Amino acid sequence: MSTSTKSTKEETTEVTAAYATLLNKGLERVVEVSKSSLDLAVEQNTELLASFKKALKTAPLPGLFLFDVAGSAFEGYVALQKNLLGLAVEQSAAVIDAAQEYSLDAGRAKDGFNALIHQSLDRAAAAQHSVLDFAAKQAKTAGETVKQQPGVTGTPVETVTDSLQRGFDTVVAAQKEILNLATKTVKSTAAKA
Repeated sequence: MSTSTKSTKEETTEVTAAYATLLNKGLERVVEVSKSSLDLAVEQNTELLASFKKALKTAPLPGLFLFDVAGSAFEGYVALQKNLLGLAVEQSAAVIDAAQEYSLDAGRAKDGFNALIHQSLDRAAAAQHSVLDFAAKQAKTAGETVKQQPGVTGTPVETVTDSLQRGFDTVVAAQKEILNLATKTVKSTAAKA
């Protein structure tokens, strides 16, 4: 092997490692932004539920405890989402470690790295979508349960329940869009490398 060939392979390995590090930092930033948006959603949900409870406190309506249940369920959902985002970062680090194992053969490293990225992203995206779908279904079930209570039809409770459902659906749709864009961007970048 000539010195020129060896030098080129070492440079390729360094570029691959730099690319992997940059990719991981990008993912970490996306995760931090997602976590921040989830924290803001919890704050807004808490304020909204407190406001609704205060407004409805004077009304002779049973079941205001459901607002507390809904708030706790949403906080649990957010905690789960944050854990899954942390898992994505851990998977990314695992991909980088695996790619470094292939560092002696640049072509093999690139192919292996891209395959690992795609597999990890597909798994993480599928898990996130499942959780989002589950949470949306649970929220819808809770809303329907509230609306089926005697004396709720045509009252502010029904209006509030519908409003909460729309708000939750909006949060879920936004999270899915963020997830899809992040996944698409990372896959596209990996394919071009």
